[in-house]
Amino acid sequence: IELHPNPDKIINDGDISKCKTLINKRANHVPLQYITGHVEFLSLDFVVDERTLIPRQDTEILVETALNKIKNRTPSDKTITIVDIGTGCGNIAISLATNLQNVQVYANDISREALAVAGINVRRHRVADRVHLLHGNLFETFDGHLNRGNIDFIVSNPPYVKEADWNKLEPEIIEHEPRDALVGGKDGLRFYKRIIREAPEWLRPEGFLILEVGETQAETITKLIETKGHFENIEITKDLQKIDRIVSARRK
Repeated sequence: IELHPNPDKIINDGDISKCKTLINKRANHVPLQYITGHVEFLSLDFVVDERTLIPRQDTEILVETALNKIKNRTPSDKTITIVDIGTGCGNIAISLATNLQNVQVYANDISREALAVAGINVRRHRVADRVHLLHGNLFETFDGHLNRGNIDFIVSNPPYVKEADWNKLEPEIIEHEPRDALVGGKDGLRFYKRIIREAPEWLRPEGFLILEVGETQAETITKLIETKGHFENIEITKDLQKIDRIVSARRK
């Protein structure tokens, strides 16, 4: 990459060795994002490594959906409370915080290693006053930090791969990305069921639940939300490939 802007640069043995190391890593299915240690998400640069899932472009639709609902429905002078369940490297929480002025985002993860990476990104993007990282599983994390019934938005991209589908994924995923961040139980719905069941207790009236879902899960997730009976205005948003990707619903 440096050869064109620096045609007079002499390539030494160290440069060659480093290049070979990088090539070998890629040949062994190490994702490019782990090799470089960075990934772009909504025009922001995030540090990533094998402690955390690599953010996908599809998840940008989740953030954009949340931003649209916040900006269209929330007074500009109101402090917005957002919960990000399963934050990983922090890309969702940080992207929301950098695009909103009056916001407090509480982001959790069951993995302390993932939270360590998220902490790096929070500091890099200077949003420590708006993004609060918490260790724990799902909603139990927020007891003592938030009052139930006062959350404006709950966003999440939970693990949704079926256990039987894990070995069908690309070797880059199977060999290097954290399995627990991707697999959502036998049916891929384990985390959705609990989030949908517990979210009404935490959301304020007219608050929103916004979920990223797997390629064939939108209809099932919609039915789960309808069955709960606490939500209305359920909407499905497609990704750039016209696949149903985001399910959102408003608390009654």
